[in-house]
This record gives sequence, structure tokens and C-alpha cells, in this order.
Amino acid sequence: MPPALPDRPPQAPRPCPARRGLSVLLVLGALAAAGGASALEMALDPPRERAGYVWMDVRLSDLLAPRVAESLARGMPATLALHAETWRRRAGWFDRLEGSFDAAIRIRYEVWGESYRIERAGSPPVVISSLDSVRAVLERPLALPVERVGRLRPGQRYYVVVSAALKPLSVEDVAEVEGWLSGEVREKGRSGFGIVTGLPRSVFDAVRNFAGLGDQRARAISPDFDLVTLFPQP
Repeated sequence: MPPALPDRPPQAPRPCPARRGLSVLLVLGALAAAGGASALEMALDPPRERAGYVWMDVRLSDLLAPRVAESLARGMPATLALHAETWRRRAGWFDRLEGSFDAAIRIRYEVWGESYRIERAGSPPVVISSLDSVRAVLERPLALPVERVGRLRPGQRYYVVVSAALKPLSVEDVAEVEGWLSGEVREKGRSGFGIVTGLPRSVFDAVRNFAGLGDQRARAISPDFDLVTLFPQP
């Protein structure tokens, strides 16, 4: 019988390059998050009727924390997402969701034109020259058509819940920037954002949030209203 081969000494597992990169991002994120960020604030005006819809005016403040402003100035886009839900109160039971409405406002800096673009579906883009102007535009009342008046029941009371999220960066945004830089990336051996866009979305979101690039969120609830409130008698 041939002699048994000696056992190989155990070897420590080699660190995975992707894990090393993730660890670096997390460490850098801890330093960035230590700086803190301002909170997004939101208030709702009383609902009103116009052209057969219930409209809700949303007022935002404390927009564009320093880290978001810096990201925009470097050419990274941001999105302000608004989600409104109309609920009907029910005595002795859970309130009922009657409808919802979503809107998104995209903000980006055009390096060549040295201007900011604010885009919303159904409206012409707004082109302005400074971040102060971006804040001023976004802090104007934003009107949302949250529900059709014809869907409201006489004698029933309703309220609207609005959620806002300012998203400085998404996987799609990073991929877009990667495509924009593709010529330069090829010349440098395809380094750049590839390792980030290759991460699963959940891991990317966790790293982004930990690094202080997470979403700023706010939520507000309107006063109760009904058909009598919307159509007051003179």
C-alpha cells in the first residue's frame, strides 16, 4: 500500500475582492454618515375640488441636504417621489384605501449648459441656473390630483396620506452615468461604477444608505374631509 500523503496545512480563505470593496465602502460610509443630514419636512393644505378631482397641495421644506446638493453639482441626478393615498374612515373597522396617486420630479445638472433641469411628467421642463433656484421651485406648493370627486360617497369622511422621498441616487442613475462615461472607462481598463452596478439591489441600497446617500423621507396626513367640505354652501 503506498504511503499516505501528508495532509496539507489548512489555509486561511482569501478575501473576496468584491467583499473587500464592499468593506471599504462601508467604512467610508460610516465616516460620511457621521456628518448628519437635514430632515425633509412636509405640510399639506386642506383638500380642494377642481375640475372633478380632489386636489392636495403639498409644501416641502428643508430640501437638498448638503450631501445631496454636492451630488447634484457633480452631475448625479436625484428624484423626488410623491405617493398619495386616499382613505375612507370606517367606524368599528379598519379604514379603507380608496385610491392612490404617484408623481415623480427629476432633478439633474447639465454640465455643458451649467444649468439645472427639473422635469415632471406632463409639464415642460424647468431650466434654472442655481441650487437656490432649485430649492425655490421645489418648495412651491405641489398640486396632486389624489382622487376623483365622483368616487366619494355622501356622508362618508376621507383623509389623504402623502409620502415624499428624495432619492439622490438609484441603480438606474449609476448605470446611466456609467454609460455616459463609457468612452473614458474603456481607455482606463473599464474601471469606474461597474462594481457598484454589479451588486444586488438590496446590497446597493444598504451601502448607499449607510454611506449617507440614502433617501430623505417625510410623511403627512391631511385633515378629514367630505363632499360638504369640498362644496361648502355660500
